[in-house]
Amino acid sequence: MIITQSKPFEEIKKDLTNFKKLIIIGCSDCSSICQTGGSEQVKEMAEKLKTEEGKEIIATLMCQNPCDARIVKRDIKFIEEELGQADAILSMACGLGAQDLAKITEKTVVPANNTRFMGQTERLGVYIELCCGCDDCVLFENDGKCPVAVPKICNECGRVLAWDAKFCDQCKSDNLKTGEVQKIEA
Repeated sequence: MIITQSKPFEEIKKDLTNFKKLIIIGCSDCSSICQTGGSEQVKEMAEKLKTEEGKEIIATLMCQNPCDARIVKRDIKFIEEELGQADAILSMACGLGAQDLAKITEKTVVPANNTRFMGQTERLGVYIELCCGCDDCVLFENDGKCPVAVPKICNECGRVLAWDAKFCDQCKSDNLKTGEVQKIEA
């Protein structure tokens, strides 16, 4: 699953400064599970932008999988008329979904989320990084654990290093230990 985290509202507000008429598109898959782009979050964002910022929300749409171009092309048909009126789209999906929306709609797309990593849902609101999509999967060789997602830490100075570091580039020590997987709580 793609783990996303909502951008601060102040950042979203700043990014939307030059746009009055908006369409907000959420994700019914990963961002919905992360509670960063599900139907409730889309409704809340629409209300907040309308009441606090005076934005005109032309339409909202929950796309099944914004990261799948075929699905976007199918779902976008529900708001084709409104799309022509919009100044921009606020994407409450991951970076993949935002890019699909921009490519398919040819509209300016403002992302409302930061894409963090591919991970596992431990429980609602707690996500663990398990994969960084390095394109060279070595799970089999590493007892089913992704070494790329787990950093090395220098025992001498505490610096966090890349997973494949042989020595610390700061203090030059080769006394390294394997760190912990990243865990975020939203």
